[in-house]
Amino acid sequence: MRAALGFLLLDAFDPDTGELALRVGLDADTGDHPVLRMKLHLGRTGDPLDLLKRELRTHAQMPLPSLWEHGLRTIIHALEAELEGPEGRNALRYLWVGTQVLHPSDPHQGTPNHPVGQQVEILRTWSHRLEEAGERVRAAEFMERLLLLAPRDLGALARLSAFFRDQGLPEELASITARWVAADPRSLEARLRHGEALLALGRCDEAKRAFEAVLKAQPLHLLAHLGMAQAVGLLGGNPFPHLDAAQELDAPAVASALRETFDFRLMNPPMGDRVYAFEELPGLLGVSSAEVRGFQTERALPVADGEGAVRESELSRWVGVMNRYHLLPNPLNWSAPTPRRLPELA
Repeated sequence: MRAALGFLLLDAFDPDTGELALRVGLDADTGDHPVLRMKLHLGRTGDPLDLLKRELRTHAQMPLPSLWEHGLRTIIHALEAELEGPEGRNALRYLWVGTQVLHPSDPHQGTPNHPVGQQVEILRTWSHRLEEAGERVRAAEFMERLLLLAPRDLGALARLSAFFRDQGLPEELASITARWVAADPRSLEARLRHGEALLALGRCDEAKRAFEAVLKAQPLHLLAHLGMAQAVGLLGGNPFPHLDAAQELDAPAVASALRETFDFRLMNPPMGDRVYAFEELPGLLGVSSAEVRGFQTERALPVADGEGAVRESELSRWVGVMNRYHLLPNPLNWSAPTPRRLPELA
């Protein structure tokens, strides 16, 4: 494999073992972008950079760049000085190691020997460059490292939020958007994305509060109304006031959301809720079995088990939404049957 040197990124330093973990990014002629991972051992006899030199000769057929050697020796000297101090074994003192990146030929694109503010911008530039090259995961990692230096950097928080949302990582999204909200409480987008993440995690009460904060500041916010409708619906409340409000703002967008992403389940179905077997549904809804199966697979009709049974409360909600917003070619003529036994009055 022929490869050019891309970057050298430090990962972490373990003060107990003296291991300095790093990665070397290679730009290969083959079109892929391999990474060499290794650990340099400090405090032992011999040159700690020997392993890195051997790996570069083997995988890139190149010597260790002088900028990398100078930068690494500077970092190693700083680490050894830290180890000699009274708090030398405290791992928290070495978090700064994970913010260091080295360019093979341009000292202005490496973080060593630059003030913190400039290091932040160097990491941001690396992230943008990697994203433009289609390496979004590595670009996001550089943003995470930037936040070690500047925890309240709004641009990095927003970009990481977008990345975690696109990747479908709700726990990571909830964490980063919580930091975004704390750093910029007036940001409606931060609160909205935080609410979305909380919904995905089933934390509907918290999600409601996030969407309520958006609607308090902007009562005609379409996505906040949709989010509130979803949170309220999952909790068993009435989503229609918020769906109606969203419908007035953008009917096609609401129809699209209800067809494609809205969750018609109830987190806590009512006690004693009736469950209809799949075989009962065609007669109840006045459609064929194939249409019922299509409702379940293509229109998000919730199922209660692997056989396709449906809870009455969820069926009522689903039919009400389908009919109210004209989401099916023909309305469904169905309402919950009269109970076999009426509850006794007190």
